[in-house]
Parts: sequence; structure tokens; C-alpha cells
Amino acid sequence: MDMPRIVLGGLSTRVGKTVISIGLMRALRRRGLLVQPYKVGPDYIDPSYHCFATGRPSRNLDGFLMDRKAVLEAFQRTARGSDIAVVEGTMGFYDSHDAIEERGSTAEVAKFLDSPVVLIANVERLARTAAAMVLGYKLFDRGVRIEGAILNKVGGERHAGKVRLAVERLAGLEVLGVLPRSEVVSIPERHMGLVPAYEEERLEELFEGLADFAEEHIDIDRVLEIARLAPPMEEVEESPLYHPDELYKVRLGIVRDRVFSFYYQDLLDAFEAHGTKLRYIDSLKDGKLPDIDALYIGGGFPEVFAQGLEGNEGLRKEVREFCASGRPVYAECGGLMYLGKGLVVEGRKHAMAGFLPLRTVMSRAYHLGYTIGEVIKDNPMSRSGDRLLGHRFHYSTVEPLGRLEYAYRITRGEGVIGEMDGILKERTLATYLHLHPASYPPMVPRFLAEAE
Repeated sequence: MDMPRIVLGGLSTRVGKTVISIGLMRALRRRGLLVQPYKVGPDYIDPSYHCFATGRPSRNLDGFLMDRKAVLEAFQRTARGSDIAVVEGTMGFYDSHDAIEERGSTAEVAKFLDSPVVLIANVERLARTAAAMVLGYKLFDRGVRIEGAILNKVGGERHAGKVRLAVERLAGLEVLGVLPRSEVVSIPERHMGLVPAYEEERLEELFEGLADFAEEHIDIDRVLEIARLAPPMEEVEESPLYHPDELYKVRLGIVRDRVFSFYYQDLLDAFEAHGTKLRYIDSLKDGKLPDIDALYIGGGFPEVFAQGLEGNEGLRKEVREFCASGRPVYAECGGLMYLGKGLVVEGRKHAMAGFLPLRTVMSRAYHLGYTIGEVIKDNPMSRSGDRLLGHRFHYSTVEPLGRLEYAYRITRGEGVIGEMDGILKERTLATYLHLHPASYPPMVPRFLAEAE
């Protein structure tokens, strides 16, 4: 497959990867190019910005949840028809699932894709030292195709000239852009990172500003030239998830709105490929559920919208009765919180759907990381004995208000309570574990078969 592509990797977190990635994506789109965005790692928020900036759903490429073939498959299946693929990295460029192996890192994905890489460095209060840092990244793994650097947060023209000269002369790496510090191009943040794009009301103004900023300070023509020098890729077959042998006449309700926006686009595509009709539900505005056979509530920020969720008593009652009916329900993280009896935010209690005998309490401690689970009880998504690769990211803790039955035992990471996760009641499964369809393909046909 011949596809122009570029990976944008940060020397560390908080170097401006997302702002620069979005600005570059929108600038390329304004030139009339079809831009296919990607995000390395288990992230829902950055892809939401990619989607609105390019007009195309962003896809996750994750070397921990997906093997090399699955990464290539996801990339090739979704990049076809576009003019260029832009991949935003995660964390620091070489950061991975542990201290030694590269699995799950941006560098690993860049090698899977055989893609040119542009490093993004925060050079605030640095000059010659920036060259040492960039050179270290070049030498650390010679299997990575690092072709250029973008230097962010320079203090002025004199500083910009010094740091550019140092990186190009001492590290031997072409500088493709030097960006000044600017508050104009910032994106609002909260406890789990950036505020999701679904909540922003001035997206076009933001994206156009970021594109203007990129055009002014980045040599976009050179970035495009480097992307077009990427070699042809090894072709892989498309996953059977998107060409199934069996179709299901299922109407699947998905609560997707400002509150619950954490969904992998590949999972929604897989459901539709299996013949499913997706019915979207707004947890703040809709008072009733549509005519559906199964329900999926993803992650998000119920703690931010707890008052609005509590106020929609009609939908809470409908969801509670739907769960009690025995039809399959799958709830991840924020969805788990919503299905409980209550949610406590800064000491204030808010009523939720009330189906699960638990309440969740928000705290300042976060629970983050890749997670591995062993299925110990059959459930609507998986079979006993199967192994699940997923991730978790939340600031809440569960307080049981009755006996809880579990479907998973966590062997890496944390569960809902200790090592236990996958709360099971009737045919409802609620979990802190986020799953990607490539990490556990049987989840799609099993859930739909349960619904049918």
C-alpha cells in the first residue's frame, strides 16, 4: 500500500503534540487534502478533536492492545481513499507499557507503519541542550525513521535562532518549525486531560486559529514532502470483523452525547458491519429509550454532568427497567457509574439509574494503565476462560451497597474492587475495563448474538 504518512511524536507529555497535530491536520485539509487522523494508544479525547478538525473519524493504533498485523489492518482499512495519514503519538516517544519493552509505544507503531517521524520538543528555557535531547532520541533506536523536529514554546527570535542552529548543526536533524509560546492556541483541560471536543462550542474558531498558527510557524510543504517519501507498506488482509459471515438483526442503543463520548470508532464500525442498526441516545435530553434490543453505555464524564443526569428521571427509569428486563447491556467506566444507585461528587450525592447495588465516589486519585483480565464467568461480551486486554482511566471508586457478582479477575492492573471486575447482574455487564475490538474480536458477535 502506497500511502503518504507522518508520525508526530513528543519528547515527553505536555510538549504540544495535540495542538500541533490538530493545527497541521486542519492546515492540510484547507489545502484540499483528505486527511486521515490516528492516535497512538488508548485515548478517546484527542481523537474527538482529530475528527472535527479533519471531517474523518480518528482511529486508535495501539501496540499493547493490538499486534503488528492488527495495527497495519486498522491503518490500511481506514486510510484508503485519503491523501495523507497523520498519526499523533502518545506520552513520550519511547514510553511504553513498562520500563524496558517498546510494546505500546509511539516508536513501535512508527516502526510497524514504516513511517517517517517528526519529533515535537518543548524547548522552553533550553538552547544547546535541546540538541542533546533530540540526538538521544535519534540514537536510541536506529530502526525509527526520525526525519525532522518541531520546536515548541520558544521565547523570542534570538532564542528561536539559537535552538534551531543547535538542533540542526549538533544533532543533524532538520527543523521543520519553531513555535512561540502562545495562550491563544491552548485547549481547555480538566482532570482526565483535554475537555472532549463534543463539549466545545467554538471548535471552528479554535481549529482555524490552530491552522493559522501552524501555517505561520511550520514548513507544512516540507512536512508533506517527507510524508510522501514514506515507502510502500506491506499489505495485510482486512479483519473478518468488518466482513462477517453472519449478520444480526439487532437494534443497538448507544448513549453518545456530551456526557458519554468514549467510544472506539472501530467498534461502532464492527457493529454496523454485522448488520446492526445503531440508535443514538442523549442522556441529558432524551426522556425515553428508543425501540432497541441491547444497550451500550461508554465512558465519559458523568461526574461533570451529574446534576443533569439526575434531573433526567425519565431516562434513568427507562434504563433501569431495560436492565431489569434481561436484555443485554454493556457499560464501560462512566456507564458503570451511571448504572449505580448514586454518584458522589465533592460530597454531594446524585441519583443515577439505580440498577446496580453500588455507588461511585469521585476522588483526586487516578487509576490509569493497561489492564489484563481473565474471564471467570460467561457474560454478554465474553466467555469463561478468555483473556482480555484493555485499559482503565478513572478518578472514581466503587462502594458496594449489596452483593456484587463478578465476571473478570484482573491479572494486571486494578479492578472495580481489588482484582475483581466485570460486575454482572441479569444480562448487564459493567466494568472499568475499556476494550478495543482488535484486542478481543469475539466481543462483537457474542454481544449481538445475545441481543438477537
